[in-house]
Amino acid sequence: MHWVLLANGPLELSPKVRAMVSSAERLIGVDGGSRHLESLGVLPHLAVGDMDSIPEQLLAHYKGEGVEMHLHPPKKDATDLELALELALERGASRISILGATGGRLDHTLGNLFLLARCLPSGIPACVMDQDQCIHLTDQALTLTGTIGDTLSLLPATPQVSGVSLTGLEYPLQDATLTFGTSWGMSNVFVEPQATVTVRSGRMFVFHLFSS
Repeated sequence: MHWVLLANGPLELSPKVRAMVSSAERLIGVDGGSRHLESLGVLPHLAVGDMDSIPEQLLAHYKGEGVEMHLHPPKKDATDLELALELALERGASRISILGATGGRLDHTLGNLFLLARCLPSGIPACVMDQDQCIHLTDQALTLTGTIGDTLSLLPATPQVSGVSLTGLEYPLQDATLTFGTSWGMSNVFVEPQATVTVRSGRMFVFHLFSS
């Protein structure tokens, strides 16, 4: 089951973002991220957070419509997005997409990206997406569907990522090793509609930047 989580970061409601929301089998409004759904005229299945950034009238509307509420105190040891992600995993999500988790504060963006690590032990496909890009964290093979001319960048998330192979891209790799802090994997280009990234050991952030 595909769960889509709407966080409170900046988000342009582009065609790709709208398509992602439409593909959801379960929608979570993460605190003020529910305002993105309000702009689309869509009710979430669940609302999660301390609700310090959601408009009061929208929160009242959700309660009136019977939206499942998961309320948390402002002082807690996890962000609202982490709590929403854990809930999706507990409820049996088989795919998770996170919107509204980039832009704004850089610490929030980085923290949100590293939350993808929570999905790796169970092998659940997960990404952070906005109107410009889709970001994955992988420790195995990952196949991406895009458009010729799209950009793909790799950033190691562990001290070393070995057995890195790339196909469908302008600059292929075969059994390469990338180390944390290197820019070697930046700004590759799709030359086929599908690109595959294979990792033998370690963890790698894969950035798919849309050309249109």
